[in-house]
Amino acid sequence: MGAVKGKVFDKQNKLVLPSATATLFTAKDTSLIGFTMSDKTGAFEIKNIPAGSYYFTLSFTSYKEFSKIISVTADRPIADLGDIFLDNDTSMLEAVVVRVPPIRIKGDTTEFRAGAFKTRPNATVEDLLKRIPGMEVDREGNVTSQGKDIPKIYVDGKEFFGNDPKMATRNLTADMVESVQVFDDMSEQAKFNKIDDGSRQRTINIKLKKDRRKAFSAVQVWASVIMTCMKEVFCEQF
Repeated sequence: MGAVKGKVFDKQNKLVLPSATATLFTAKDTSLIGFTMSDKTGAFEIKNIPAGSYYFTLSFTSYKEFSKIISVTADRPIADLGDIFLDNDTSMLEAVVVRVPPIRIKGDTTEFRAGAFKTRPNATVEDLLKRIPGMEVDREGNVTSQGKDIPKIYVDGKEFFGNDPKMATRNLTADMVESVQVFDDMSEQAKFNKIDDGSRQRTINIKLKKDRRKAFSAVQVWASVIMTCMKEVFCEQF
């Protein structure tokens, strides 16, 4: 396994740029392979990269994106890009056109832009999650992120019919999703007691596209009615 590394600076002032997004795609079909953020010294490194040809991008708000085709081989497993100097994007002053990076890290939340991950037509959210680096979905539909179990999945910040994440991942389609947010949330007990005891559980929030939220709300209403009717029928039997 190899790695891609380097250091990013502002070209005009020669200052380091922390929190720039470094992203690596396959050169063949632009599938996302890995990503990272530059640290406070401007350094970045994407590790565990198999041999192959890749498309590398480096982006930072209000700067022109840097891109390059690179190779990782058995003979040269480390692709050291050295110092990279980003130009200010003056075109942003003339037109409000911003290229959104596939991954954004803000505080403790990592957000993946759904459109950056190719899925087949009519794919489910479960199919989308399988394409995101660091996430795995087993045969039973259980989701893990960086090896940590995901016990709960929210949709637009709200629970989707109970505590079973599969209700969301298998009943919502990938084309409804704007982004997938991953963060460490307080445990249920801490929320119940309203005391932050420091315990955390890995959580996913599925952020829907604005034009799909109305349709989703209608689904919620109908599903709620059906579940209420089922409960009433069940209760009448006892």
